Amino acid sequence: MKYQSILKVLSGLALALPNVYAKSQDYARHLELSLLFYEAQRSGPLPASNRIYWRKDSMTDAGADNKVDLNGGCNDAGDNVKFNFPQASALTLLAFSAYLWKDGYQQAEQWGYIKDCIKWGTDYFIKCHTGKYELYGQVGNGSLDHGAWVAPEDMTYAHPSYKITTKGPGSDLAGETAATLAAAYLVFKDENPSYAETLLKHAIEIYDFADKYRDTYTSGIPDAQGYYRSYSGFMDELVWGAAMLYLVTGDETYRAKVDAIWDYPYSEYDPDYFLNSGGPISWDDKKACSYALMYMITGEDKYKEQAFKHSDLMVNYKTTPGGLWYDTNLSAWGSNRYASNAAYTVAMVASTMDKDDSKRKQYVKFIQKQIDYIQGDNPAKVDYVVGADPSSPKSVHHRGSSGTTDTMGKPAKNVFPLYGALAGGPGARDDYKDDRTNYNSNEVALDYNAAYTGLLAFLIQEGLNVPDPKQTWDGAWPPKESNGTVKFKVNFNGLNEFAPTVASTGGLICGGWCVEMDLSNSGATVDNVWGGDVLLKEGNRFVACAGWGKEYLDGKGTEQGFYFRVKTNGEMIQPTEAYVYCNGYHRGDKYLVNLKTGVAEPSGWTKGICKPAHICDANGNYIKDSGLIDKSSSPSPSTKTKTTTTKTTTKSKSKTPEPTNNESCFAAKLNYKCCSTCDVAYTDGDGDWGFENNEWCGIKDSCKNPEPEPEPEPEPEPIQDDCFSIQMGYPCCNGCDVVSFDDGKPWGIENGNWCGIKENVCLPPPKEKTCFSLPDYPCCSSSVGVSFVDESGSWGIENGNWCGIP
Repeated sequence: MKYQSILKVLSGLALALPNVYAKSQDYARHLELSLLFYEAQRSGPLPASNRIYWRKDSMTDAGADNKVDLNGGCNDAGDNVKFNFPQASALTLLAFSAYLWKDGYQQAEQWGYIKDCIKWGTDYFIKCHTGKYELYGQVGNGSLDHGAWVAPEDMTYAHPSYKITTKGPGSDLAGETAATLAAAYLVFKDENPSYAETLLKHAIEIYDFADKYRDTYTSGIPDAQGYYRSYSGFMDELVWGAAMLYLVTGDETYRAKVDAIWDYPYSEYDPDYFLNSGGPISWDDKKACSYALMYMITGEDKYKEQAFKHSDLMVNYKTTPGGLWYDTNLSAWGSNRYASNAAYTVAMVASTMDKDDSKRKQYVKFIQKQIDYIQGDNPAKVDYVVGADPSSPKSVHHRGSSGTTDTMGKPAKNVFPLYGALAGGPGARDDYKDDRTNYNSNEVALDYNAAYTGLLAFLIQEGLNVPDPKQTWDGAWPPKESNGTVKFKVNFNGLNEFAPTVASTGGLICGGWCVEMDLSNSGATVDNVWGGDVLLKEGNRFVACAGWGKEYLDGKGTEQGFYFRVKTNGEMIQPTEAYVYCNGYHRGDKYLVNLKTGVAEPSGWTKGICKPAHICDANGNYIKDSGLIDKSSSPSPSTKTKTTTTKTTTKSKSKTPEPTNNESCFAAKLNYKCCSTCDVAYTDGDGDWGFENNEWCGIKDSCKNPEPEPEPEPEPEPIQDDCFSIQMGYPCCNGCDVVSFDDGKPWGIENGNWCGIKENVCLPPPKEKTCFSLPDYPCCSSSVGVSFVDESGSWGIENGNWCGIP
């Protein structure tokens, strides 16, 4: 636990909660995770750079009902619908944060990933713009989808596509989509100018549609009414879209469109009244970000007044007892989301202010408090980002990662890690329960992570990042290779009936499983299969699956089974092999089972986590991302903001040659090009593969005869030191100031980085623990009274620090 016990005790001030630093202020590590969440939400054919090992292609026929290609984009939340209105709202915040706080993304080595995240969404929105006055805004039916609990890969129900037109327009949807594409233009204009111009062209056309044909988008897409109805109307999106286009183009026409709504004498009770917003931005309400943006562009007083008035309101708003921004009405559903949203516009305004401005310091302190609360500085002691900490939620309301076909289904903890997802958050009294059925506090969504992601980049750019020690706990990113496997036996019951059993061991949990058998060489054909869901039964071959969540494999060897009967004209020969799919037929990891020995071997890319988006060693162990996405365009040389994901390099004894010209390779026979270099990204039974110009290519034969290189000098033995942290990649502290304990080990911070305390030098022999608060907080002496009580016990204050009452 990374608590820093620094407390300022003010005379006469009644303290309600420990005022401690965040459990984690490694904003760069959390930024890496947050962008992984957006990869997990992707829909359509997934790219080779997919890093989410449990995701596969889904909804690949999106738009087919209207003969258009609507592949791409992201599923909205814990469901499988592509709601474009909140998706565009989220993407605008992400794109604008990439433009505004680019240094933060670069310092965290996430610049390539945020660009990839944005482009995945904007490519989809361009597809949705199928005519000058035609824009698709939803794929999937809300009622159908919310009535089923299945992973996106396993959808069998219809997913119709819906659009707005001149007969059923949508100024809110079109205005926000235009803002998204314009903001993305700012991200790509220097590095990919031709793509940026395409974005701008569509942004201008879509905004023109929004402005000329005014109405809320549910007039054209009534199915969205029950899910993402625009309560605030469409004037805010018209201003937001015009303001973004004014920033991009400098065209005064767009400023005039802003002012036409800004200056109109609406009654303050009119829903179209634009000024004096009393709430944070959201997927629905864009007023406050328009205040900040217009002030950023012009610096003029009328915009400044609204920007600062709203920022001051957000900074001084009521909070939970633990300090999270909280509105009684809004925050009951996704409190972390609204706290982040409230802070995002404050960060926009802070970015315009002088570093020494006292109000700016107040603003930055507020922003950091909200993020620190989310990352563990809260009474529940939960880091609300999935996969960030052992305390993080494990049962978020999300179909794909749950591994069940029912929110109540087993296992209670999700089978798949939804890395980086920001859980909804606590209640008004900082209370929280990690329960999949509670979507108010435990759902995830595209808009939940959007402002939060941008604020992480802001804080990194402010120089406030403090790297955590290496994350070695089970479930940390990147995922460890599982040592578990599957077991499959075929038991003969007589009368040509068989009762196979399947199990998993070594902690390998399979939320669902399937068995594929081919009896072609056994002299038999399939007669019937029962006791499971039969996906396929034809001739000699069948695929039988368990009901998701009903008969999951627990990783402890517990057997599950089904039955099948065969037809034969004579003696049947025992089949020799079968395939078992862990976690379903469409996206499961595939194991080939030798039925004579019972040994199961991973098949294809199932082995470990070595997939095309990774570089692995000769044994298939993960080393690092393959570089298909450039992570670090012009990164800062500072080491203060580096994430702590393990990066290993391997020493080669041979020099990699360059291939000769006009040389063929094995891939040509498979209709792939030969690579121009010898950089291997992946190896399978065909040969060595590379990745160039976003396409797979075959490594040429000349690359396999490397020029020998002298053996390297043996590395010296590591110097022994007096602290534990050397083996974890962190130095020993020079001093003895303990900031926190983690797994019982003392840590300090020197020069902005974590370091290990020399226990033999600095710490006295361990004493017997006498109170609940150790090792994070000391025990109080007998004279200290109770100042605060929580679920852990009674707390006191001694020498300016919290202590546990024995």
